[in-house]
Amino acid sequence: LAAHLITARDFSVVLPRPVNSIGNGFDFNKDWVLKSCLVLSDFRDMAFKVDNFNKANMNKIEGNWEDISKALRNAVILVSSFGYSRETLTSNNAVIPIAYHLLKRGLPSNFDQSGKYAAERKRIQQWLMLSLLKRVFGGQPDNVLRPARDVLSEEPDTFPLEAIREKFKGTTKSLSFTKDDIDSLLESRYGQSYTFSVLALLYPTLDFRNTFHIDHIHPRSLFSRNKLIKRGIDGDDLGFYLDHADLLPNLQLLEGIPNQEKTDTEFESWLHETYRSKQTRQSFTDKNYIPEEVDLGLDNFREFFEERRSLLSAQLTALLKPE
Repeated sequence: LAAHLITARDFSVVLPRPVNSIGNGFDFNKDWVLKSCLVLSDFRDMAFKVDNFNKANMNKIEGNWEDISKALRNAVILVSSFGYSRETLTSNNAVIPIAYHLLKRGLPSNFDQSGKYAAERKRIQQWLMLSLLKRVFGGQPDNVLRPARDVLSEEPDTFPLEAIREKFKGTTKSLSFTKDDIDSLLESRYGQSYTFSVLALLYPTLDFRNTFHIDHIHPRSLFSRNKLIKRGIDGDDLGFYLDHADLLPNLQLLEGIPNQEKTDTEFESWLHETYRSKQTRQSFTDKNYIPEEVDLGLDNFREFFEERRSLLSAQLTALLKPE
Protein backbone atom coordinates (compact mmCIF):
# COMPACT_ATOMS: atom_id res chain seq x y z
CA LEU A 1 0.00 0.00 0.00
CA ALA A 2 2.68 2.50 1.01
CA ALA A 3 4.71 1.75 -2.11
CA HIS A 4 1.63 2.36 -4.26
CA LEU A 5 0.95 5.73 -2.63
CA ILE A 6 4.53 6.94 -2.73
CA THR A 7 4.43 7.06 -6.53
CA ALA A 8 1.74 9.74 -6.22
CA ARG A 9 3.07 11.73 -3.26
CA ASP A 10 6.60 11.75 -1.88
CA PHE A 11 5.80 13.51 1.42
CA SER A 12 5.17 10.16 3.09
CA VAL A 13 8.81 9.17 2.72
CA VAL A 14 10.33 12.49 3.74
CA LEU A 15 9.50 12.34 7.44
CA PRO A 16 10.83 9.00 8.82
CA ARG A 17 14.50 9.79 8.30
CA PRO A 18 14.65 13.03 10.32
CA VAL A 19 12.30 11.84 13.07
CA ASN A 20 14.18 8.57 13.40
CA SER A 21 17.37 10.50 14.15
CA ILE A 22 15.83 12.40 17.08
CA GLY A 23 17.35 11.62 20.50
CA ASN A 24 18.69 8.09 20.69
CA GLY A 25 16.81 7.10 17.55
CA PHE A 26 13.44 5.64 16.60
CA ASP A 27 12.01 3.23 14.05
CA PHE A 28 9.07 4.97 12.40
CA ASN A 29 8.23 3.86 8.87
CA LYS A 30 6.20 5.11 5.91
CA ASP A 31 3.08 3.20 6.97
CA TRP A 32 3.14 5.00 10.33
CA VAL A 33 3.36 8.37 8.57
CA LEU A 34 0.42 7.55 6.33
CA LYS A 35 -1.65 6.24 9.24
CA SER A 36 -0.84 9.42 11.17
CA CYS A 37 -2.00 11.51 8.21
CA LEU A 38 -5.41 9.83 8.30
CA VAL A 39 -5.81 10.48 12.03
CA LEU A 40 -4.46 14.04 12.05
CA SER A 41 -6.57 15.01 9.03
CA ASP A 42 -9.73 14.10 10.94
CA PHE A 43 -10.96 11.65 8.33
CA ARG A 44 -13.90 9.71 9.71
CA ASP A 45 -12.53 6.47 8.30
CA MET A 46 -8.95 6.06 9.46
CA ALA A 47 -8.52 2.47 8.31
CA PHE A 48 -5.23 1.89 6.51
CA LYS A 49 -6.58 0.95 3.09
CA VAL A 50 -6.21 2.19 -0.48
CA ASP A 51 -9.72 3.68 -0.62
CA ASN A 52 -8.83 6.16 2.11
CA PHE A 53 -5.98 7.54 0.04
CA ASN A 54 -8.14 8.79 -2.80
CA LYS A 55 -7.37 11.99 -4.66
CA ALA A 56 -9.49 14.24 -2.43
CA ASN A 57 -7.95 12.88 0.77
CA MET A 58 -4.43 13.03 -0.60
CA ASN A 59 -4.94 16.64 -1.64
CA LYS A 60 -6.15 17.51 1.85
CA ILE A 61 -3.19 15.76 3.44
CA GLU A 62 -0.78 17.51 1.10
CA GLY A 63 -2.37 20.86 1.86
CA ASN A 64 -1.94 20.27 5.60
CA TRP A 65 1.40 18.49 5.31
CA GLU A 66 3.48 21.28 6.83
CA ASP A 67 1.41 21.25 10.04
CA ILE A 68 1.09 17.45 10.10
CA SER A 69 4.82 16.93 9.71
CA LYS A 70 5.57 19.53 12.38
CA ALA A 71 3.09 17.90 14.79
CA LEU A 72 4.64 14.46 14.25
CA ARG A 73 8.17 15.78 14.66
CA ASN A 74 7.27 17.73 17.82
CA ALA A 75 5.53 14.68 19.26
CA VAL A 76 8.63 12.55 18.69
CA ILE A 77 10.83 15.23 20.25
CA LEU A 78 8.53 15.20 23.28
CA VAL A 79 8.55 11.40 23.52
CA SER A 80 12.34 11.46 23.29
CA SER A 81 12.45 13.95 26.16
CA PHE A 82 10.59 11.32 28.20
CA GLY A 83 13.56 8.99 27.71
CA TYR A 84 12.11 6.79 24.97
CA SER A 85 13.85 5.47 21.88
CA ARG A 86 13.38 2.62 19.42
CA GLU A 87 14.30 0.07 22.11
CA THR A 88 11.71 1.25 24.64
CA LEU A 89 8.86 2.74 22.59
CA THR A 90 6.89 -0.49 22.30
CA SER A 91 4.16 0.97 20.09
CA ASN A 92 4.79 3.73 17.58
CA ASN A 93 1.03 4.24 17.36
CA ALA A 94 1.04 5.63 20.92
CA VAL A 95 2.71 8.77 19.52
CA ILE A 96 -0.15 9.55 17.13
CA PRO A 97 -2.62 10.89 19.75
CA ILE A 98 0.17 13.07 21.13
CA ALA A 99 0.79 14.52 17.67
CA TYR A 100 -2.95 15.04 17.20
CA HIS A 101 -3.15 16.94 20.48
CA LEU A 102 -0.20 19.18 19.56
CA LEU A 103 -1.81 19.92 16.19
CA LYS A 104 -5.14 20.84 17.78
CA ARG A 105 -3.24 22.81 20.42
CA GLY A 106 -1.92 25.05 17.66
CA LEU A 107 1.59 23.61 17.53
CA PRO A 108 2.91 25.59 20.51
CA SER A 109 6.59 26.41 20.26
CA ASN A 110 9.06 25.01 22.79
CA PHE A 111 6.36 22.68 24.13
CA ASP A 112 8.92 20.06 25.20
CA GLN A 113 10.82 22.47 27.49
CA SER A 114 8.75 25.48 28.50
CA GLY A 115 7.68 25.59 32.13
CA LYS A 116 4.31 26.87 30.93
CA TYR A 117 3.46 23.38 29.69
CA ALA A 118 5.05 21.32 32.49
CA ALA A 119 1.78 19.97 33.92
CA GLU A 120 0.47 19.17 30.46
CA ARG A 121 3.67 17.34 29.56
CA LYS A 122 3.30 15.26 32.72
CA ARG A 123 -0.21 14.19 31.68
CA ILE A 124 1.02 13.27 28.20
CA GLN A 125 3.85 11.26 29.71
CA GLN A 126 1.33 9.46 31.91
CA TRP A 127 -0.77 8.64 28.86
CA LEU A 128 2.24 7.27 27.06
CA MET A 129 3.43 5.11 29.94
CA LEU A 130 -0.02 3.75 30.78
CA SER A 131 -0.95 2.96 27.19
CA LEU A 132 2.36 1.18 26.61
CA LEU A 133 2.20 -0.80 29.85
CA LYS A 134 -1.41 -1.84 29.21
CA ARG A 135 -0.46 -2.69 25.60
CA VAL A 136 -3.67 -1.12 24.36
CA PHE A 137 -2.41 -0.77 20.81
CA GLY A 138 -2.18 -4.52 20.34
CA GLY A 139 -4.72 -5.96 17.91
CA GLN A 140 -6.76 -3.16 16.30
CA PRO A 141 -5.10 0.22 16.97
CA ASP A 142 -8.10 2.08 15.49
CA ASN A 143 -10.11 0.96 18.52
CA VAL A 144 -7.83 3.23 20.55
CA LEU A 145 -7.01 5.96 18.05
CA ARG A 146 -10.61 6.78 17.15
CA PRO A 147 -12.02 7.17 20.70
CA ALA A 148 -8.88 8.98 21.86
CA ARG A 149 -9.16 11.40 18.95
CA ASP A 150 -12.81 12.05 19.83
CA VAL A 151 -11.85 13.04 23.39
CA LEU A 152 -8.85 15.10 22.31
CA SER A 153 -10.87 17.03 19.75
CA GLU A 154 -13.37 18.03 22.44
CA GLU A 155 -10.68 19.41 24.77
CA PRO A 156 -7.95 20.92 22.58
CA ASP A 157 -6.61 23.32 25.21
CA THR A 158 -5.30 20.64 27.54
CA PHE A 159 -4.38 16.99 27.43
CA PRO A 160 -7.48 15.35 28.94
CA LEU A 161 -5.88 12.27 30.49
CA GLU A 162 -8.71 11.53 32.90
CA ALA A 163 -11.34 11.91 30.18
CA ILE A 164 -9.41 9.47 28.00
CA ARG A 165 -9.15 7.00 30.87
CA GLU A 166 -12.89 7.32 31.47
CA LYS A 167 -13.59 6.78 27.77
CA PHE A 168 -11.89 3.40 27.81
CA LYS A 169 -13.06 2.30 31.25
CA GLY A 170 -14.68 -1.11 31.15
CA THR A 171 -13.40 -1.89 27.64
CA THR A 172 -10.66 -4.22 26.49
CA LYS A 173 -8.52 -1.11 25.98
CA SER A 174 -8.87 0.09 29.57
CA LEU A 175 -6.03 2.08 31.09
CA SER A 176 -7.02 0.88 34.56
CA PHE A 177 -4.79 -1.58 36.40
CA THR A 178 -5.57 -4.51 38.66
CA LYS A 179 -3.50 -6.04 41.43
CA ASP A 180 -2.56 -8.82 39.01
CA ASP A 181 -1.34 -6.18 36.54
CA ILE A 182 0.91 -4.72 39.22
CA ASP A 183 2.26 -8.17 40.09
CA SER A 184 3.08 -8.61 36.40
CA LEU A 185 4.89 -5.25 36.30
CA LEU A 186 7.01 -6.39 39.24
CA GLU A 187 8.16 -9.33 37.10
CA SER A 188 9.61 -6.96 34.49
CA ARG A 189 13.08 -8.08 33.47
CA TYR A 190 16.26 -6.39 32.31
CA GLY A 191 16.39 -6.34 28.53
CA GLN A 192 12.63 -6.33 28.04
CA SER A 193 11.39 -3.29 26.15
CA TYR A 194 8.53 -2.62 28.61
CA THR A 195 10.82 -2.43 31.64
CA PHE A 196 11.82 1.16 30.96
CA SER A 197 8.18 2.29 31.13
CA VAL A 198 7.76 0.67 34.55
CA LEU A 199 10.90 2.37 35.85
CA ALA A 200 9.93 5.71 34.29
CA LEU A 201 6.63 5.46 36.15
CA LEU A 202 8.53 4.87 39.40
CA TYR A 203 10.89 7.83 38.81
CA PRO A 204 8.48 10.70 38.01
CA THR A 205 10.91 13.50 38.90
CA LEU A 206 13.80 12.54 36.62
CA ASP A 207 14.66 14.82 33.71
CA PHE A 208 15.00 12.31 30.90
CA ARG A 209 16.63 14.83 28.64
CA ASN A 210 19.69 13.60 30.51
CA THR A 211 20.84 10.07 29.76
CA PHE A 212 19.70 7.40 32.18
CA HIS A 213 20.63 3.73 32.08
CA ILE A 214 18.78 0.76 33.48
CA ASP A 215 21.25 -0.37 36.11
CA HIS A 216 21.51 -3.56 38.15
CA ILE A 217 21.69 -2.40 41.76
CA HIS A 218 23.71 -5.49 42.65
CA PRO A 219 25.92 -5.79 39.54
CA ARG A 220 24.91 -8.50 37.09
CA SER A 221 28.53 -9.65 36.72
CA LEU A 222 28.50 -10.92 40.33
CA PHE A 223 25.69 -13.37 39.62
CA SER A 224 27.62 -16.09 37.84
CA ARG A 225 27.21 -19.56 39.29
CA ASN A 226 30.92 -19.96 40.00
CA LYS A 227 31.29 -16.59 41.72
CA LEU A 228 28.26 -17.19 43.91
CA ILE A 229 29.42 -20.65 44.93
CA LYS A 230 32.83 -19.23 45.87
CA ARG A 231 30.99 -16.82 48.18
CA GLY A 232 29.34 -19.79 49.87
CA ILE A 233 25.95 -19.26 48.27
CA ASP A 234 24.44 -22.59 47.31
CA GLY A 235 21.27 -24.67 47.39
CA ASP A 236 17.97 -22.78 47.17
CA ASP A 237 19.75 -19.46 47.63
CA LEU A 238 21.88 -20.06 44.56
CA GLY A 239 18.80 -20.67 42.46
CA PHE A 240 17.14 -17.57 43.88
CA TYR A 241 20.12 -15.37 43.01
CA LEU A 242 20.34 -16.68 39.46
CA ASP A 243 16.59 -16.43 38.86
CA HIS A 244 16.09 -12.95 40.31
CA ALA A 245 19.18 -10.96 39.33
CA ASP A 246 17.53 -9.42 36.26
CA LEU A 247 14.12 -8.67 37.76
CA LEU A 248 12.72 -5.23 38.57
CA PRO A 249 13.53 -5.21 42.32
CA ASN A 250 17.24 -5.34 41.39
CA LEU A 251 16.94 -2.55 38.79
CA GLN A 252 17.10 1.22 39.03
CA LEU A 253 17.53 4.20 36.72
CA LEU A 254 20.96 5.74 37.04
CA GLU A 255 22.53 8.58 35.08
CA GLY A 256 24.94 7.42 32.42
CA ILE A 257 28.24 8.58 33.96
CA PRO A 258 27.54 7.31 37.50
CA ASN A 259 26.42 4.02 35.98
CA GLN A 260 29.67 3.70 34.06
CA GLU A 261 31.63 4.50 37.21
CA LYS A 262 29.65 1.97 39.21
CA THR A 263 30.39 -0.90 36.78
CA ASP A 264 31.06 -4.11 38.76
CA THR A 265 31.54 -2.54 42.19
CA GLU A 266 29.51 -4.19 44.92
CA PHE A 267 26.53 -2.01 45.69
CA GLU A 268 27.18 -1.45 49.38
CA SER A 269 30.76 -0.35 48.73
CA TRP A 270 29.77 1.86 45.80
CA LEU A 271 27.02 3.53 47.85
CA HIS A 272 29.37 4.52 50.68
CA GLU A 273 32.18 5.59 48.35
CA THR A 274 29.90 7.71 46.17
CA TYR A 275 27.69 9.19 48.88
CA ARG A 276 30.00 9.74 51.81
CA SER A 277 27.62 11.59 54.12
CA LYS A 278 24.62 10.00 55.75
CA GLN A 279 22.40 12.74 54.33
CA THR A 280 23.40 12.18 50.70
CA ARG A 281 23.12 8.40 51.10
CA GLN A 282 19.66 8.81 52.57
CA SER A 283 18.62 11.00 49.65
CA PHE A 284 19.83 8.36 47.19
CA THR A 285 18.19 5.44 48.97
CA ASP A 286 14.89 7.29 49.33
CA LYS A 287 14.82 8.23 45.66
CA ASN A 288 15.68 4.72 44.54
CA TYR A 289 13.44 2.75 46.91
CA ILE A 290 16.37 1.14 48.71
CA PRO A 291 15.01 -0.53 51.87
CA GLU A 292 16.13 0.88 55.20
CA GLU A 293 17.73 -1.17 57.97
CA VAL A 294 18.52 -4.00 55.57
CA ASP A 295 22.02 -5.32 55.04
CA LEU A 296 22.89 -4.19 51.50
CA GLY A 297 25.66 -6.73 50.97
CA LEU A 298 25.30 -9.25 48.18
CA ASP A 299 25.19 -12.08 50.72
CA ASN A 300 21.84 -10.66 51.86
CA PHE A 301 20.38 -10.41 48.34
CA ARG A 302 17.22 -12.40 49.06
CA GLU A 303 16.06 -10.13 51.89
CA PHE A 304 17.05 -7.02 49.92
CA PHE A 305 15.10 -8.22 46.89
CA GLU A 306 11.96 -9.07 48.83
CA GLU A 307 11.99 -5.81 50.82
CA ARG A 308 12.54 -3.69 47.73
CA ARG A 309 9.83 -5.58 45.87
CA SER A 310 7.43 -4.61 48.66
CA LEU A 311 8.45 -0.96 48.36
CA LEU A 312 7.99 -0.98 44.59
CA SER A 313 4.65 -2.75 44.92
CA ALA A 314 3.42 -0.13 47.37
CA GLN A 315 4.52 2.72 45.10
CA LEU A 316 2.94 1.19 41.99
CA THR A 317 -0.25 0.61 43.94
CA ALA A 318 -0.29 4.25 45.07
CA LEU A 319 0.34 5.47 41.51
CA LEU A 320 -2.00 3.15 39.60
CA LYS A 321 -4.78 2.70 42.18
CA PRO A 322 -5.74 -0.83 41.11
CA GLU A 323 -9.41 -1.66 40.92
